[in-house]
Amino acid sequence: MFSYRYIIGDTLENLFTRYAWRFLLLTLGIFFLLDLILSFLGEFEDLSSSYSIDRVLFFLFYTSLDALLDIFPLSAIVSTIICMGFISDSGELIAARVSGKKLSWIIYALLKPVIIGIIFMLISWQYFIPGLQEKANTYKFEPQKLSSEYKEKWVFKNDRFSKIIIDQGEAKELKIYDLNENGNVDKIISSKNFSIDEKSWIIKKANDYKNKARVPDLIWNDPPKVTWKYSERSLKHMSLTDNFQYWQSINEVADQNKVGYEFWKKLLEPISLICLIIFALAISLRSIGRNKSVDRFVLGILIAFGFNLLIKIFGNISLIFGFSAFWGIILSSLALLFFGIKIIKRV
Repeated sequence: MFSYRYIIGDTLENLFTRYAWRFLLLTLGIFFLLDLILSFLGEFEDLSSSYSIDRVLFFLFYTSLDALLDIFPLSAIVSTIICMGFISDSGELIAARVSGKKLSWIIYALLKPVIIGIIFMLISWQYFIPGLQEKANTYKFEPQKLSSEYKEKWVFKNDRFSKIIIDQGEAKELKIYDLNENGNVDKIISSKNFSIDEKSWIIKKANDYKNKARVPDLIWNDPPKVTWKYSERSLKHMSLTDNFQYWQSINEVADQNKVGYEFWKKLLEPISLICLIIFALAISLRSIGRNKSVDRFVLGILIAFGFNLLIKIFGNISLIFGFSAFWGIILSSLALLFFGIKIIKRV
């Protein structure tokens, strides 16, 4: 019965949840339409002989889900505040509380559509957005020439310089330069038959070009970290797992902190959004009177943009001082949740 209550709810909670769905979909539709118009005007400026109107439409189509997820947090905040104001203005909030319904259960009923949206957002980030963005880019950008796909990547660890030759996004050849005590090259091991992962490099059929000799198969445990093609993508459009792997593969501390900030911001956004909505509801219930929908709309936008600015400030501070962005994001979110609950208890 307890789990049924949380998932399904009673008749009154279901009524409030239906209200929340209506306001969320309406707000999301309005913001999405405005964003679509602005995006079309922005893409219209980039029209050229290779980027025609039909390509613009295809590009906007494949990026529409990403645009929808971008505006979802703002839509969720604004719609939840307006929905709470609606049931307050109609007298249903007072009637529900007089009947013994706790305010926390009413808020939870309003948050159900947001929670479902958050789950969909996480799934989309992981499985849909990266592929859709790559498909969209094929309509906007010219295919890269094959020569630009040939790259060399250098890494260093344990007196060894390693060069990985990458062609068409795949590692084709590996060269390891072993240094002696004097810092001179002692061996140059080359192989085209190898496998690389985070824990070990397995190298087979290798030759020592410096000493002109065959080299037995070898395993390099605890090898240097290698950054693959992730850096060629936008951090925003990476899946969560790719973002994490890219973060862990970076050797430079400054770049690692930057990518780590993007990873934690994306991963913790569901928690931040819920905390922010509760805080916004508390401010709305405490300071805004009846029949003031415009005021609630403006409040939702101001709180959303204010919190986004706060996250950026904490993120930049974490980059400057070198601590994990996790603490900046989670502590600011929990602080808003704490003050929101304190205010709600006094309503």
